[in-house]
Amino acid sequence: MDISSIAGATQLIQAGQSQQALSTAMLKQAANQQNQMANMLAQNARQAPQPAQASRSGYSFSTYA
Repeated sequence: MDISSIAGATQLIQAGQSQQALSTAMLKQAANQQNQMANMLAQNARQAPQPAQASRSGYSFSTYA
């Protein structure tokens, strides 16, 4: 193998590693966004009004939707 072949192979390896690092960073960012969305939905669920309890007659009025 001559020096230019080794240099070319090294550049290909480095480019592949850079692509892999970029892909990993994008996956981490997507996971963080999904985690933020899940946290926001959980917080909204905790703050949402709860449905009215059924009265003794079995009927109740609720504005819960």
